[in-house]
Amino acid sequence: MEKPLIGREGEYSKLKSKIEKALKNGVQLSLYISGAPGTGKTATTKAVLKSFSDSKKVGATYIHINCVGTSKKTDIEKAILTGLANALPSKVSLYAAELYDQFLTTKKKIIIVLDEIDHLYSRRSTLLYTAFGWPSESKGKVILIGIANSLDLTKRLLPNLKSSGLEPDVFSFQPYKTEQIVAILKDHLSAQCVGNEKNEKAILLCAKKVAAQTGDIRLALNVADKAFQEIVDDEEENEGLLAVQPMGLSTPKKNSIHAVNRIFKDVQASPLIRATLPEHSRIFLATLIRLVGNTKTKSTTKLKLMTAYEKVCKNLMITAITGDERIRAIENLETMSVISCNGTNLQAKVTFIDEIEQARAKIADSNLVASVDEMVL
Repeated sequence: MEKPLIGREGEYSKLKSKIEKALKNGVQLSLYISGAPGTGKTATTKAVLKSFSDSKKVGATYIHINCVGTSKKTDIEKAILTGLANALPSKVSLYAAELYDQFLTTKKKIIIVLDEIDHLYSRRSTLLYTAFGWPSESKGKVILIGIANSLDLTKRLLPNLKSSGLEPDVFSFQPYKTEQIVAILKDHLSAQCVGNEKNEKAILLCAKKVAAQTGDIRLALNVADKAFQEIVDDEEENEGLLAVQPMGLSTPKKNSIHAVNRIFKDVQASPLIRATLPEHSRIFLATLIRLVGNTKTKSTTKLKLMTAYEKVCKNLMITAITGDERIRAIENLETMSVISCNGTNLQAKVTFIDEIEQARAKIADSNLVASVDEMVL
């Protein structure tokens, strides 16, 4: 039987209960699962669906589509028809009708997972509206699960879903906390026969660094793997040297904490990692670009940034963070050398260090940037 991921037991249980109820009772269900990269959204969803297929108590057809690089409605329709082991119509224009017929005549439930669903959005496309309408059109025979990094994609970009009665149930995955990352790293390293006892401090350091920035478990695993592989290689090399060295001489062992610190810096230098920002850090960055992107100084006061951020959150229909959470969101941008702040009071200047276009890329959400760019702040 498939088990929940460490640190995602609650999300696993709630998601499984929601889908199981829809499968057994025939109720309509569409889900929108959101969260920053590396928070276990896709892995948890797959684990839940695998638990159903393992139990064989509930018959359903599962289709998983990664939407990166896919923007055409016919591509999605083709992928679903192929997943249903259905012969494709001779003409692409017939895909939609064939798919609709399959939805109505199927005897088994169909669960469609559209991973990274935000890649399907465009201002002129109705594809997402169509997809979230499948559970209703199929009279509950289709369950749609959309997964994306944006917390508020359906509310911000698809406002008509609610008025049409098609608004999905929303599941939000929060970034991993330090203690969760520690548990995952210990389990991961134990499976690789790497001793945890002598590396407790290094594991905790790695977990704290990742939790303080993005909570992306992939980053933690990457750093841990590299650091402890270095240690293992170093120990093996030392054993070989001991065999040929005179008595009394030894090679110093590599410090695991130093290894974690150095590798963390190397990994953080990767453009891909730098682009992985928590949701509200991205909103702050998009807001700052809107405020000063076209100015010579590329700076504003913290007070003006805070005021504009609150307006942006209101326009995006999401709750603005406050207190320590707000401070951490800005500190994330400083830590990643995107901005600099010359003080802690509200009149302190916030200035871009990064080039504007590079900053846009680090937001990793072109729809968010476009939405904020159009706002009057």
